[in-house]
Amino acid sequence: MTHLLGRQDCVESLRKDLIDLQGAVVDVFSRTGPVRVPSWKFPDKMSCNIDLVSLLEQYDFVDGEDEFNQHSHIVLLELVIDR
Repeated sequence: MTHLLGRQDCVESLRKDLIDLQGAVVDVFSRTGPVRVPSWKFPDKMSCNIDLVSLLEQYDFVDGEDEFNQHSHIVLLELVIDR
């Protein structure tokens, strides 16, 4: 499975999944109010205060940057868990 790490289609798919998940989270928050629990990925912040837009801008696929793409892939997986 390591051959999939950092592939463009995987990174793009994770980004779309995160956007969908965040939409569901926002929908729930609109009905219940924010859930005040620590973030799994960023334990010093509350999960409702994570700036996902900024993180998605930072962790994207970049042609020719295999190591960065692998890192982005892992961070995006961690953000899926965090959501």
